[in-house]
Amino acid sequence: MSKSNSEKETLENLETLITQINELLNEIKNEQINLKKDVAKNHKVNMHKFSKLIEYTKIADMTNTVFEKRISSIEKLLYEVFKG
Repeated sequence: MSKSNSEKETLENLETLITQINELLNEIKNEQINLKKDVAKNHKVNMHKFSKLIEYTKIADMTNTVFEKRISSIEKLLYEVFKG
């Protein structure tokens, strides 16, 4: 039993559609892979930036502590000078 022309055309159309769908799926898959790489790269960069911010904050805290001690000793000295 041979297939009619319309059946052959329908089958060819379906095969063409399946091929196009597979191409689109491959494009989507590749795009997702690229997005995943970009997200991982951005995450690494952000973590590095956060690390630097934490380091800066620690340095700022240490600097503030030093200045607070100096100001406190200057205040005590001024108090003693003006008291006496």
